[in-house]
Amino acid sequence: DDDLPKIIGNLRIVLGDDVHLEGEQVWIAAGDGRMRTLEIGDRTYIGYGTQLISGTSLRIGSDVLIANRVLLNGFDGHPLDPIARARGEPPGPDGYGPIVVEDHAWIGSNAIVLKNVTIGRAAVVATGAVVTRDVPPLTVVAGNPARPVRTIETPVEWRAA
Repeated sequence: DDDLPKIIGNLRIVLGDDVHLEGEQVWIAAGDGRMRTLEIGDRTYIGYGTQLISGTSLRIGSDVLIANRVLLNGFDGHPLDPIARARGEPPGPDGYGPIVVEDHAWIGSNAIVLKNVTIGRAAVVATGAVVTRDVPPLTVVAGNPARPVRTIETPVEWRAA
């Protein structure tokens, strides 16, 4: 809207049509110095204070709603080994991973989605949920760690297709 998001690192960014990023408080970052990718599909909304961190790749589909202060984090930031952390080393190869948010998904405020996770088509992540595993399409997840709490009926328009 008013200001540009903050972009940090070596990123290839592909934006679809009518993407809405809620200003300078949106942070977009590569997990390390290597080239990473962020793709956002058409008509997607990214809310205020959201952080998008591409570990290897981050793909957000079309017609996705991401509320305020969401963290999509594909990068651990530090290794588990305390000595390696003290030396400032990056995480090992397991410390990076892709995140995919499929079309029509909705992620509620303050949710966290971690590496190696796919949020399925039209799935909903509840406010404050911490997603550590894939979310099936048309499923609502909540809690820490996020667990399925209900399913969503397939829209009539999708049944005919």
